[in-house]
Amino acid sequence: AADGSMRDALSILDQCIAFNIGKELTYENVLDTIGAVDIDVFARLLDCVIKLDVVGAIDLVDEVVWQGRELSRFVSEFTWFLRNVLLVKVSQKLDMSAENLERLRQLAAQIDTDALIRYINIFSDTSANIKYAVQKRIVLELAVIKLCKPEMETDYSALLDRVRVLEQK
Repeated sequence: AADGSMRDALSILDQCIAFNIGKELTYENVLDTIGAVDIDVFARLLDCVIKLDVVGAIDLVDEVVWQGRELSRFVSEFTWFLRNVLLVKVSQKLDMSAENLERLRQLAAQIDTDALIRYINIFSDTSANIKYAVQKRIVLELAVIKLCKPEMETDYSALLDRVRVLEQK
């Protein structure tokens, strides 16, 4: 969450301690305090996208909204998650726990590199758009729907993804 900044890391730690006085500081408490989302949620969302499950993906967004998570942060972290899946797919090297690395490898094996790049581009654009949006949820939902329905777009990467889906059928 500190993105490499020691000062930000200490500030986040101070916040976590202040909001959880008298409690054991757990992973879940830290996620709640900073408004972040567990990697499991990102993996479930990507799994819905891979399966082209719009309803499941939107339900997951709804779950994130009801948990009170910051949607701009969610978009940024999901983009980073997609980047990690791409790196695992193309290089197999990433500094993270063995459990999370194996999860990323399983997801990476199910998805084409071009599709991953398309997803990253969509969410990078969404990250820029959501910062100033009045209806952040709608911006996020549209991005998720685009991931699940490549036929909504006409650019080259979306066309490749549509062909991939047709070939799988």
